[in-house]
Amino acid sequence: MGADRRVGLRRTVGPLLFGVLAWGALEPRAEEAARLPPPPAPNWAFYEAHISAWVEDRCVECHSGGGGALRLGQGLDVAERRRRDFERLRDFVDPQAPWDSRLYLKILEPADGGEPHAGGAFLARDDEWHDRFLDFVAGATLENLPPEVWFEADEIRAQPGDAVVLDGRGSFDRDRADNEHLAYHWELLSRPAESGVRLSDRRASRMEVVPDVGGTFVLALRVSDGKVWSAPRSVTIEALHRHRQAEVVPGAVTALHTVEEALIRRLRRLYLDVLGRPPTVKEVLSEERGGVREVAQSILGRAEAGRAWVESVAAALGLYGESRPTSRAARDLALRIPAESLLPHEVEAVLARDPAFLACHPPGRALANAVAGLLLGREPTAQERELAARLAHPQVAEAEPPDAAGWIAAVCASDEFLLAALRRRLARFLPSGELDRRFESALGALRAGRPAFRAWMETLLADPVYLDRRHLRPKDDLTWLRSVFVDLLERRPTDRELVALLRALENMPPGAGARAALVRILIDSGEVPLPLLVDIEDGPRWMTDRFLRYLGRRPDSQEAQVYGRALLHPHGGPELVVYGLLTGVEYACR
Repeated sequence: MGADRRVGLRRTVGPLLFGVLAWGALEPRAEEAARLPPPPAPNWAFYEAHISAWVEDRCVECHSGGGGALRLGQGLDVAERRRRDFERLRDFVDPQAPWDSRLYLKILEPADGGEPHAGGAFLARDDEWHDRFLDFVAGATLENLPPEVWFEADEIRAQPGDAVVLDGRGSFDRDRADNEHLAYHWELLSRPAESGVRLSDRRASRMEVVPDVGGTFVLALRVSDGKVWSAPRSVTIEALHRHRQAEVVPGAVTALHTVEEALIRRLRRLYLDVLGRPPTVKEVLSEERGGVREVAQSILGRAEAGRAWVESVAAALGLYGESRPTSRAARDLALRIPAESLLPHEVEAVLARDPAFLACHPPGRALANAVAGLLLGREPTAQERELAARLAHPQVAEAEPPDAAGWIAAVCASDEFLLAALRRRLARFLPSGELDRRFESALGALRAGRPAFRAWMETLLADPVYLDRRHLRPKDDLTWLRSVFVDLLERRPTDRELVALLRALENMPPGAGARAALVRILIDSGEVPLPLLVDIEDGPRWMTDRFLRYLGRRPDSQEAQVYGRALLHPHGGPELVVYGLLTGVEYACR
């Protein structure tokens, strides 16, 4: 468990999906958690000895003038400059997930998972400096390297009642060859509201969890070498009532034809509106026996529902990619949404009050437009424009200069913001006329508290008027991207894929052409399991299966003829059928 294991870990550890902090309602033994020290933060002595010269050689020239959000090289002498550089770099390190720190990802090669950086990439995972830099963000000292947590998988699928064994014994101490001395600490970060799951022994190296209901369970493990505790690493268990069936051979059809079209459409509406993606075939088959209200309760309680909501709000506020939220509250938000049934204005306020919002919309006209347009849903008033201008150019003579963060906090605490946030959330599910008709009842439920609003949402999602509405609305870019990935690859896009593809859609000419190009790229990637024409035993049934999978309905007679010719055309085939369905007007809507 020496260097080979260490390199292996660093090649496979990815960013945490949802954050790693627990909240008291989920953990009954709070006194034990309180005794657990925080994970190690960047160490000054280690930086001075091993990192400072590298930073001065590679980073200071660009960042001495404040390149990006980082300013380096400020100070009268070498010692002062290095100390100030260390303090500024430390702000870009996430001790809870050092491998996902903005500082680390900015200098890592994009091919190894790094983020775009105007100054270029400096490190690849097989460089000696890479390990040293990752040691720094992980909190290494001159005397000790923090231990690291290891799981075989970060995401596990199971059925309620299945015993899931989480094995942390692959975790290791980078200072010693043996790991017998490691101490373990497990935390239950999230579970469905109706679950009674508890952790039997938080200090065990292996943890067995038996999901008692369908939904999302998230646990985190930290290990200690007797000197420091590692950063936590989370593992997500998605407990789904899956339909057990043999693997489908190329060209065969699924069992979707046995499900009523109306039910498929209802499930697609629920999944697209709540999770921002369509259901997989297995999910449709597994949900077939349950009632619609039970399905609504289940997906509202999934961590994925929180993640989809946070992604959508962050994108609407411009907080993704280099402008992504950085605060602990924002990092915890996706898990808190299903666990605590957060209200719309509570969710949006966390992201609006994040420092990234002010950095993305600096004082001046940009901030006035963002506060009024993005937060309050209207044009800025003359008074708001004046305040934003004063924030951009504060007068020295002012006894109490305005505070931009304080202004945003005050807006987020206003009733106007509450109403605007509620309207934005309901617009995800209701057209404008229906939204107006139901708004007062939704507002009453919201003012009654979180449980009442959660119950109101469950009632809405089970309402036939909502489920059977024939009017289609365009998918936003996030929902469309998730849909294409799930329908073609049966997975959500990663965070980095979402950022890269959102940017691609923004920079391409508007219209359906940009989306069609991305569909073509995915189909040609070699990752989509499409059959050869000779593998399709029954062409009409195969096409019907694709219509049910992508559109939630069977083809009409004219569509059957058109797509049948495309399937058999020498320059067509299965790829052309799939391409046509995924680039059509109907697929672009939800």
